[in-house]
Amino acid sequence: MRLATMLGFTLALAACAEAPQRATDDDPSEEDYADVATSLGTTAAHEGDEVSAMRAAAALARGDVPRGLVRGSDGSYRGTTAGRAYAYTLAAQTATSADVASTWSAGLDLPQLAMTIAHDATWQLTGITPSIAHVDGTGSLTYDTRDDASSFHYRYDATYHVVVDDTRAIGGEIGFEIHGERRAARATHRFAITAQLTFAPDDTAELVLDGTHHYRIALATGIVTDLDALTA
Repeated sequence: MRLATMLGFTLALAACAEAPQRATDDDPSEEDYADVATSLGTTAAHEGDEVSAMRAAAALARGDVPRGLVRGSDGSYRGTTAGRAYAYTLAAQTATSADVASTWSAGLDLPQLAMTIAHDATWQLTGITPSIAHVDGTGSLTYDTRDDASSFHYRYDATYHVVVDDTRAIGGEIGFEIHGERRAARATHRFAITAQLTFAPDDTAELVLDGTHHYRIALATGIVTDLDALTA
């Protein structure tokens, strides 16, 4: 998620968290589902955090260093792009495979709004060709934002089975276990959502939340369409 996009998402979540809450409710609300779908839509897009990082890892495994990254004395690659700090470490590298540890983080500290985001992943890349790589592994993300009246905490643990080419994800899936918490003066609302994101070769992805909420994502833009609303 680019920093400008994260800021927009942060402001939207903060506005939601400021709304009066009558009681603590551990069941996801429709607003929770919509927020998570929007977030994962951005994540899955061509330049989204997850996909762009997997593409960068594949490029490094081929011996190509993406713009903004520099190899350090310890052999890892580090750099800052669009307000986010990245680090990649490669191991067990062959002509067609590699193990990659990836991290990225970003922060925002304004007088009335603060945000931090941190991600780490461990990937096994196989079947590497000049344009395609298969990515398997696990990762996690934490996202926190707060303002004068409220705070929001969002975390997911991810499992990857994805195929990427030079520009996007073209197949496979990511499974997410998501936990969120909104705190405001009157109540705390916690929720948990399971997500399955499946990439299609036609530059779209299908997103299913808790097996009951269905969305289609246009990967070129990250725009999310609520399929249930279309059939209601």
